[in-house]
Amino acid sequence: MKKSLNRDTGVICTLGPASSTDETIRKMALSGMSVARLNFSHGTHVQHKKILDTIRRVNKNLNSKIAILQDLEGYRIRIGFFPTPKVLKKGSKVFMGSTVKNPDDQSYIPFDFDENITRIKIGSDIFIDDGNIHLKVVGYKDKMLVLEVVYQGLLKQRKGVNIPNLALRNDIMTSKDRLDLQFGIKHKFDYIAQSFVRNRVDIERVVDIVRPKLPECKIVAKIENKEGVDNIDSIIEACDGIMIARGDLGVTLPIYEIPIIQKYIIRRCNRKKKFVVTATQMLESMMENTRPNRAEVSDIANAILDGTDFVMLSGETAVGKYPVKSIQTMVQVIDFTEGYEKLKI
Repeated sequence: MKKSLNRDTGVICTLGPASSTDETIRKMALSGMSVARLNFSHGTHVQHKKILDTIRRVNKNLNSKIAILQDLEGYRIRIGFFPTPKVLKKGSKVFMGSTVKNPDDQSYIPFDFDENITRIKIGSDIFIDDGNIHLKVVGYKDKMLVLEVVYQGLLKQRKGVNIPNLALRNDIMTSKDRLDLQFGIKHKFDYIAQSFVRNRVDIERVVDIVRPKLPECKIVAKIENKEGVDNIDSIIEACDGIMIARGDLGVTLPIYEIPIIQKYIIRRCNRKKKFVVTATQMLESMMENTRPNRAEVSDIANAILDGTDFVMLSGETAVGKYPVKSIQTMVQVIDFTEGYEKLKI
């Protein structure tokens, strides 16, 4: 289960537009990538198959063993489609609904919520794009939510929507997830992760589908909400490993709770001898810069010292400017931190 010749902590790298060529993936492999993550929230099966073939071709050429992780989208409310970003200004009123309207209307936000709109109660907070935009429900109009902009921002299409007080439907495995799972089984992924796991049943659905056909595949439960944290022990028992998805956790729960929740989950996984992944914004500043900030380096080191088995890069390697440099930086932190006991500090 350990991840490289001399390294205990593995590096999971998300592949995307910035990291889809043979040459870039080759450099990533040589720089220390342990697992390549394919995010099924984006892209088509044709696009994923092309990247999958590239990874396996690089593995063969380098005689390397980069594992491949399929990350299922899960039941996720997302912003709809529109041609240009919408400017949301603090204090302004906007409308949100599932109907098709003029895409250029700056006051209307489409989203793919297929339930009765009144399930989202007046007074509810709505967070978009990992909380970068904050809206509050103040009323209803013609099957639309009426919202006040609390934190302004530039809204782009297909961003994720979090509504902390809204209970998810009973079955979080969507029809898209089921189709994606069949793709993952057919192409023999090494890991398959289910998003937004709340309880044992959510992850057992994946286990029951995958295990009979792909017994060696490791099933990962992504913890992204309060229910998942509350039921962490039974979830750990039902799967092979846990991913602490701090992006959504930091929106659905108070952000100041996340460091302690992270430590708690890592400790529970260590005790039960299940692997654990620490994910989201580990080197966020390196999406634009060649060097990380000090807080990011400390974050990585502390996760390693706490006992995480993997650290994960998301946008840094998928769409960032410096995917290879981000991996090299991550590996430097891992190597030094794992060897700190040898130093007389």
